[in-house]
Amino acid sequence: KAAKKIGWDWRLLASLIYQESRFKMDLESEKGAFGLMQLMPIVMERYEIDYDATPEEQLEAGGKLLTFLDESLQNKVADSTERVKFVLAAYNSGLGHVYDAQRLAVKYGKYPDVWDNNVEYFILNKSKKQYYNDTCCKAGYLRGSETYRFVEEVLDRYNQYQSMYN
Repeated sequence: KAAKKIGWDWRLLASLIYQESRFKMDLESEKGAFGLMQLMPIVMERYEIDYDATPEEQLEAGGKLLTFLDESLQNKVADSTERVKFVLAAYNSGLGHVYDAQRLAVKYGKYPDVWDNNVEYFILNKSKKQYYNDTCCKAGYLRGSETYRFVEEVLDRYNQYQSMYN
């Protein structure tokens, strides 16, 4: 239901949830992320849920966040299939880092609306001083290998789910 509400394939949302929590509804990370979708406290507050939220409430809040990210990137990444990669990256690291990587892509002659071999390169390398200290970056340092892996693993699992559940 939550996937349908946001226009996602349920297998993609399931892959994201597995990546975040292994489907454990009360999981809390050392950084304070909580629940099925590992929402940070500020996001939980924004979408009016707390640590007592039901799985349905967690999915509703996570869906709202994904919708917000998708809408925020719509003007920057027109292709909806391509935009999913950017949304996943933003879900993991924040919009600021994705915007930084897009600005770096423009600066270094890559396509800011293409993930593979373009923006992903700058996400992956945003831990290097030459990039996170670049004047076009506003969000600072990022352990980009985590975000890169997150996107890759969610999409790989999604492809597996598609094969398993037609």
